[in-house]
Amino acid sequence: MQRATDRHAACQRTATVNMDPFPILRAGAFVTSLAGVVHSSPSITLSPTLYTTTRISFSHVRTRYGPHFERALRMSDGAFHALVVIMRPRLPRRGLAAEVRTALALRCMGGGSYVDMCAAFGVHSASVYRAVWDVVDAVNSAAALALDFQVEDCTRRAAYAARFKAQRNSLFGKVIGALEGSAVQQEQPLATDVTCVADYYSRKGFYALNVQANFDADYKFRWMSCKSPGSAHDSSAFTGTNFGQALFHPENPVAARLIQVGHCISADEAYAASEVLAFPWPGGGKGDRWRDSYNFYLSSLRIHIEQAFGRLVWRWSVFCRPLRVHFVKRPGLVRACFRLHNFCRDHSTEGVAPFGDDRRGRSVFFFSNDAVSSDQRGRRRDRERSLLRVRMTERVEELGLVRPGVAPTY
Repeated sequence: MQRATDRHAACQRTATVNMDPFPILRAGAFVTSLAGVVHSSPSITLSPTLYTTTRISFSHVRTRYGPHFERALRMSDGAFHALVVIMRPRLPRRGLAAEVRTALALRCMGGGSYVDMCAAFGVHSASVYRAVWDVVDAVNSAAALALDFQVEDCTRRAAYAARFKAQRNSLFGKVIGALEGSAVQQEQPLATDVTCVADYYSRKGFYALNVQANFDADYKFRWMSCKSPGSAHDSSAFTGTNFGQALFHPENPVAARLIQVGHCISADEAYAASEVLAFPWPGGGKGDRWRDSYNFYLSSLRIHIEQAFGRLVWRWSVFCRPLRVHFVKRPGLVRACFRLHNFCRDHSTEGVAPFGDDRRGRSVFFFSNDAVSSDQRGRRRDRERSLLRVRMTERVEELGLVRPGVAPTY
């Protein structure tokens, strides 16, 4: 009788196991892993994805964009193919063609969604991201796209100064560049990526990278650095670079040569006093008309840097939202956008689209990093001495030029 009862119970357990769509070993409350379940029941598998790729050639992509090609990729046909020629030796030969890979990256930097790019190019989302970083690495490693300030070359310095004077009809014929610091908004970095997450929280109220850049009168960036956290002061971020250390040490050959010939770089109040950086008088000159006039004409000269940053953000709409890529890749992405901006300036592709069309209903996360009064920084700018600033102010007084709206002296 006992044997029959045991046989009946065993049959019930076998029936229960066969009816269970996910077989589980229940003896001793032991549960198998997912791998064990799949191994015991090979028929139980995940349903295959319905996404299928139909890769197309670049000519088909060009046809699909039609007259909107220049706006989609932020450059003309000629500039695009010239860029492909430069980067082709640095791009992988297997997989996507160099034209398709470059087009994917440019469309992504221009603000395109990977969903739309997958549909337009017939590729997987992983191919989009891989193409972006392949192109970013190629742009940053291409010597033809490098930022070449060449401050040691006297001929280049003379050309920079002549362009500034011609563009702005400047009184200061020795200015060879303009320096500016900006905050590029990013998502909060992980504690595993940085030593202190709070260092990247800027006073603007968001996490950012402090970007230092120097430009010329043609709206081209000649030097940039993107290695300081968002909380860093502009002066600290600049002096932390090799270029900044060279300019702030008079014994350095580069700084000594600039001081000797009188060449300088215009800057704002965020930077420390120097004989190479021309910065304004604090407090608007504090009632001195010539200091006030000097501030006005120096600001008029520096308007190029604001316009250059505006053109950069308009062209590469990746800056219209916080950077969401991996932390270690963010500086490289910013640097590649700066280089591609110069490339587009060389190929005269400014008339891609009206400025206002891409900014409607959106905000730009590229902020000035110096709009703070002297009291908030605890600095006495009125005590800082600069013979360069004194000489430039005397030049304004010698010419008798006052800012608009101020009565001239007779």
